[in-house]
Amino acid sequence: MTMSSNINMSVRDFRALKYADIAIDGITLVAGENGCGKSTLSKLLYYSVNNISNYDSLVRKNLYRDMRDVAQLFEIMLRDLPEESEDESINRRSYINEIPNLVRNINDVDTPLKILEDRWILLLREVKKIYSDSAIDFSGEILGLDSSIPISKRIRVSRMNRILKVVLQDDIDDVNLEGNSEYNDVTHETDPFNKIEKFIFSKFEIASQAIDNRPISLIEKELSKIFSESDLPTEFCIKEFGETILSRSIQSTSLLFSINDAIYIDNPMMFAVESSDNPHWNDLKSLLHGSGNTSNEISNLISAEIISGDVESVDENYIVNDFKFKRSDNAIFNLLDMATGIKSFSILQLLIKNGHLNDKTLLIIDEPESNLHPQWVVEYARVIVLLHKKFKVNLFLASHNPDMVSAIRYISEKEGVLDRVNFYLAEKDDGKFDYKYKWLRHDIEPIFESFNIAIDRIDRYGV
Repeated sequence: MTMSSNINMSVRDFRALKYADIAIDGITLVAGENGCGKSTLSKLLYYSVNNISNYDSLVRKNLYRDMRDVAQLFEIMLRDLPEESEDESINRRSYINEIPNLVRNINDVDTPLKILEDRWILLLREVKKIYSDSAIDFSGEILGLDSSIPISKRIRVSRMNRILKVVLQDDIDDVNLEGNSEYNDVTHETDPFNKIEKFIFSKFEIASQAIDNRPISLIEKELSKIFSESDLPTEFCIKEFGETILSRSIQSTSLLFSINDAIYIDNPMMFAVESSDNPHWNDLKSLLHGSGNTSNEISNLISAEIISGDVESVDENYIVNDFKFKRSDNAIFNLLDMATGIKSFSILQLLIKNGHLNDKTLLIIDEPESNLHPQWVVEYARVIVLLHKKFKVNLFLASHNPDMVSAIRYISEKEGVLDRVNFYLAEKDDGKFDYKYKWLRHDIEPIFESFNIAIDRIDRYGV
């Protein structure tokens, strides 16, 4: 059974998931035993929504990687030439100093790609002019000089040819550039500068076409990095008010309007990791750093009634000691030295303070009860309900804790938002390791019946 909602995610035959059709509309809680696919659902939802919402940035990130190699080539070329005059040296250093800005600006979504492309081509032609003035030809000859070539220049030319082969190894002949008049002027394919120019045109054209057409293949490529290319679900769909936004059966993806950002929390110990192989940890830490100090009743409730203190990010150097915890008696500690439960609430508090939780946010929390005292499990559930009630945050929770399930159910009812809460239970299909997710609406009794297995085993092993 399914329901109409802002967002629906459906998955078939993916790892432990036989079938799941999940509504993302208010507070969604999925429950089930270990190995039933809850974390798979959480990650699939996060990376899909995040890539849909940040598609242009994703395109630019790929372009950034390509142009970073070209930038390195430019810098080596400029530094490798002999300096024949002070004016030439100053001019060359100005171009070298400009290169990092050109690379950084690629990730600036407010700067049109055409403007960036023109800047890269201009720099290339300036570098070419410098080389022409230096009378160096990559074929191994020195124009205007005798056939006797100094060994230093032979080494320089050989190194440049090697670097060119590394940078230009991509096949760019299959890119349609017929509409680019500048590219049509590039006729001397044996000239390495023209090859570089063709490479730049092709990479910017690919990026422009991707932003215009939003091909699904780019998101599939990103998902394959998280899971594996051979393991992606054959049937996977995200819909918004019934309209297909993302599906492997369509060629392109559309924008989401009800969600702008997704945030994924699965381990409060990510504070202790400076850089992680888990992209969502790095994404989360970037949101926690900042100087925001938004004061509201929920952050004040966390400070005064739960953790008896306040957390803050002390600078933006992105090192593990950046987070400080100020206890209610004004004692100050490194957050890394505090209890894991305090870290769990601190993540929510920092997200609130930095203004990242609002009605266009999807907050995904995998096993929020982990490392929490039973009393704090209930307090955490209370904060979750209030985040939705006060800020209209959409939440997706994966849990197997009876206190968390019960607290979400009854606190939501007391706060008057139960109509925006949905529970799902993973039930074993005919296969031993396959699960179907059943929509329970507000009925949590089937979840508690599944938890009774633990009581049965205590009776069995304790007798």
